[in-house]
Amino acid sequence: MLGIERFREPLRRVGLFFSLLYLTIWLPLAYVIYLPFWYHTSCVWNGRCAVVGEAVISAGVSELTAYFRHQGDLVNRWSTKEKLHLAEVRVIYDRMSLVSIVAIVVLAVTANCRLIRRYGLVNAGIVVSLVVVLPFFKTFWMEVFHPLLFDNELWRTNPKDLTWYLTPRTYFRYTILLLILLTVLLNVFLVLGCRRFASSSGVGNP
Repeated sequence: MLGIERFREPLRRVGLFFSLLYLTIWLPLAYVIYLPFWYHTSCVWNGRCAVVGEAVISAGVSELTAYFRHQGDLVNRWSTKEKLHLAEVRVIYDRMSLVSIVAIVVLAVTANCRLIRRYGLVNAGIVVSLVVVLPFFKTFWMEVFHPLLFDNELWRTNPKDLTWYLTPRTYFRYTILLLILLTVLLNVFLVLGCRRFASSSGVGNP
């Protein structure tokens, strides 16, 4: 029993740290994946969207977000290669969703305002450090990220693919910036919220 007690607090801290980090990254990512707003916003600076027209893009965005939410199929003008790749991507998102449920449970069990104030700042620093990939984004995207996640070349797009217009490499570069910004804001919000709670209640969570 004494041995278990000795490891309980370190495990609690580790669980809190990683669940907080994961959820504050996952929530912005889920917003990007499952809702249409960011896809449409990115078309403002993505000149490729105009090539196929607003009607095609709108239909594609609606189908893609519904597909990721398991509320519809890809029937617009998606190529067979795209459908196969997006099916792989959806499996990854599904697994991440399941992990987020576990993270919510862990966070609920280990929540501690004093530690959240500390870990929130650490998490923000970790996420901000991801900007180092942006100057080398093409290399990272083509030679590291995709080969690491996929054992095929289905992710490579061409002008025959709808994703070539809807989500070019520029889209993902700006998406990374958005995720960094939203994740940092979430962590700062939690830090400030815990500070306010501690000052108003007059107690510090041990």
